[in-house]
Amino acid sequence: MQDYDIAFLVVERDMALRNSQVESLKEMGFARVYAAGSGTQAWSVLKRTGADFIISGWNLPEINGLTLLKIVRADKQFVSVPFLMVAELVTKSQVVEAGEAGVTDIICRPITPQRFKEKVESLLAWASDPQRKEADSAYKQGLRLMESGKWEEALASFRRILSIYENAEIYYNMGYIHTVMERYDEAIVCFRKATEIDEAFARAYQKIGECYAAMGDQKQAEYYLQRAAEIFLEKESDPESAEQVLKEILKVNPNTINVFNTLGIIYRRQGRYEDAIHQYLRALRVSPQDENIFYNLGRCYYDLGDDLQAGKVLKRSVEISPKFEEAQKLLKAVELRRASRVDS
Repeated sequence: MQDYDIAFLVVERDMALRNSQVESLKEMGFARVYAAGSGTQAWSVLKRTGADFIISGWNLPEINGLTLLKIVRADKQFVSVPFLMVAELVTKSQVVEAGEAGVTDIICRPITPQRFKEKVESLLAWASDPQRKEADSAYKQGLRLMESGKWEEALASFRRILSIYENAEIYYNMGYIHTVMERYDEAIVCFRKATEIDEAFARAYQKIGECYAAMGDQKQAEYYLQRAAEIFLEKESDPESAEQVLKEILKVNPNTINVFNTLGIIYRRQGRYEDAIHQYLRALRVSPQDENIFYNLGRCYYDLGDDLQAGKVLKRSVEISPKFEEAQKLLKAVELRRASRVDS
């Protein structure tokens, strides 16, 4: 039987769409429907009134829907509240990141009223399942026990959940507990289970690498940390995590050339050109014949407007690899810009 006392929060920047969703929910018989036009307003409403179900647009002013989701999931009160994300179009990396953050489901516009109703009803049925409620209760208990440092009791709570359904985040939490207790072999098993369920679970790969590093296996540590960094970079929305993992790799192997190069790419994207140049020069000390590093270095100098240095390193890139088309194109652009500056 449907519980019509459920409180909904609809978060959408478009007023017409927001009002349409609110009206649809009221037509379904739900009287407690709150609305917000931005992520910050939504969080204010949540803290004041609470909610049993959140429907949020992806593109919101001030803080976007993904950030709102992460804030919601970080609060014990809302850690298991169904969260439906509404978007125009999402990429694979965005779906992965939303999944890691704890989204319940994603639906893409345009949405018919009937489709909207069916989606809400299906998620309500999922959330009200007795076993699901038991699992949610065990999850909250497990988090409380972790905060209290009651590791074995927390593990028992998480194992109760696994008897109902498998979840990557549960395995991750169990792996974290085993890591704290320095049971690295058991931790690796749990983190690997997490990556089997979610192949793009970057934090789990990172933890596997850290476990191998603690065990003194540098080769395996570097492999899994590199995998984590690659996934963080694919998302492009979490360069800080990628940078952190890459620095961990350098602790394992200080002469890892691809780390210097990748750090350079991150810093260049952030406009930190001097930091990027420093990393590329470090990479060249390890591998002085790598045309890709010379090319990346040339891009930095080009963006800085230093055509003299850009020309030098790009010529070196082309000398090493005469068929390197991207380097040839950028070198021509540098030469044209230098010529136009001389003419003016």
